[in-house]
Amino acid sequence: MTASPRQITSTKNPLVPRFRAAAAGELDGVLLAEGVRLVGEAVAAKARVLQAAMSPRCADANLRAVLLAAAQECYECSDEVLAALSALDTPQGVAALIERPRADEAALLRQGRAPLVVCAAGVRDPGNLGSVVRTAEAAGATGVITLQGGADPFRDKAVRGSMGSIFRLPTLHGLDAAAVIALARRHRLQLIVADGGGERAHTAVDLRKPVLLVVGAEAAGVPKELLAAADARVRIPLKAPVESLNVAVAAGVLLYEAQRQRGA
Repeated sequence: MTASPRQITSTKNPLVPRFRAAAAGELDGVLLAEGVRLVGEAVAAKARVLQAAMSPRCADANLRAVLLAAAQECYECSDEVLAALSALDTPQGVAALIERPRADEAALLRQGRAPLVVCAAGVRDPGNLGSVVRTAEAAGATGVITLQGGADPFRDKAVRGSMGSIFRLPTLHGLDAAAVIALARRHRLQLIVADGGGERAHTAVDLRKPVLLVVGAEAAGVPKELLAAADARVRIPLKAPVESLNVAVAAGVLLYEAQRQRGA
């Protein structure tokens, strides 16, 4: 905790490349949050704030006070320095390095509720992946899994796309298809795969049971191993000539159908 912020006056300060490295996902166990809302969401979720930087552009006195109390290190800098350490085209005057949230299988399953876990397979666009995490939290999912080869949900663009959900919703990153299948079998989760060629409409499958729901990117789709292991392959009916939906939209349609069936 910091009683008063330290001053940074030069863009050559070692903190600048450290923040840039966090934005690029190059700092193990650390992610970058920027802007009043996102940094505020991290603090509200009781995420551990390692370092925070503020410039005159940040006029939120409450957030400034909270960061002074919560951050291990807090820095005051010029708008020029903040722009140098920021990953945004238009920095908002506050950025923070946050300890990456950690989750395990137990966290995904959340006691007292039928688990509803979303697996994002091959989603390479970080903004889309962040939206999937946000949608999953909004619809009452208990956790998110991302597959190897897809975007990192803890990189800056995905963190921004989640709008803070990544700090609250348990997320496991970088599993392979075999590990996802094994997890589903181990915990007796229905493996439901969204597939445009699925044999059943999404409303025709029982989503009240414990579910692991797999959605894939529009271009690559879901890996064949997951398609082969699926307990059900479901499709969302679409009006021609539309052939596919954005992955976050598709996840939302399926998750809210689960919510409807569960009476949530």
